Amino acid sequence: MKTGITTNIESDNHKRKYDAQCKKVLSDKHILAYILKNVVEEVEGYTIEEIIRCIEGSPEIGSVSVLEGGPGRITEENTEDVSSEEGTLSYDIRFSIITKEQEKIKLLIDLEAQKNMNPGYRIVTRGIVYCGRMISSQINLEFTLDNYDGCKKVYSIWLCFQAPEYIGNAVSLYHIRKEDLICGIPDEKKAYDKLCVAQICLRENSDDARNEMIRLLNTVFSQSMTKEEILEQLEKEYRIPLDTGVRKEIDFMCNLSEMIEEKGRAEGRIQGRTEGRMEGEKDLGTLVRLLVRDRKMDLLEEVTLNKEMREKLYREYHITE
Repeated sequence: MKTGITTNIESDNHKRKYDAQCKKVLSDKHILAYILKNVVEEVEGYTIEEIIRCIEGSPEIGSVSVLEGGPGRITEENTEDVSSEEGTLSYDIRFSIITKEQEKIKLLIDLEAQKNMNPGYRIVTRGIVYCGRMISSQINLEFTLDNYDGCKKVYSIWLCFQAPEYIGNAVSLYHIRKEDLICGIPDEKKAYDKLCVAQICLRENSDDARNEMIRLLNTVFSQSMTKEEILEQLEKEYRIPLDTGVRKEIDFMCNLSEMIEEKGRAEGRIQGRTEGRMEGEKDLGTLVRLLVRDRKMDLLEEVTLNKEMREKLYREYHITE
């Protein structure tokens, strides 16, 4: 049994369920903690257990609209907004963390799973737009227009699966920095350090998978490991307790993946038989036309046919047994 988040999800209900299940797996706090430790500078010195304790509440999966973007905007029915210009958009996984330092810092985090690195636009540009949405949605919630200093820093983290070979496993951060053209203004990083886009590219079995987070994510969404191998590695190498619910979520994800693969194999077999039959009919029809043209009717007896094909040829080419 193999897994993989790279499956195309648009046209099949099972694939849509698989996509949603992958987000549930990603929202597990242990997996989130490994991601945050590698891309969120405010917690990079923390242990995994400390980062888990910093995550507020339960991450929201597909329940916050990008177009409206207000924190806490959750509905039980339709959780996505549809715009003729922008399509259906909701954040994959939204949550916040509060650091444990004396001066506690609240950060708003968006985590996106992207199966296609080249969807027709640059991922980092979309990430910047998402950061802008997350900042503007804080008005009158996290800060007011007479006190902009209350604005909370936001992260938009993008997991890009099936990265091309020339990229492999990679992590890049995009953020604001100060550049002095004429010196004199004191540097206050916390005044402008308000957004960061992180792009994490994953390629299973690549030689450069030395980073622990990269190895973890490639394990969770492996296309070559069995469910049992995935769970064993999570427990032994990454010390993720499997009694927290992640076992059930991974088990369901793998089962959905197996259903999709089996359906694909069945459809492939049907298509192969259909195409082979059509090609066979085409080739056999050519042979019959040549035999009829050359009046070598006796040679038809040497052609091996099933009953249905023989009746079809006799009917179409007026050949009698």
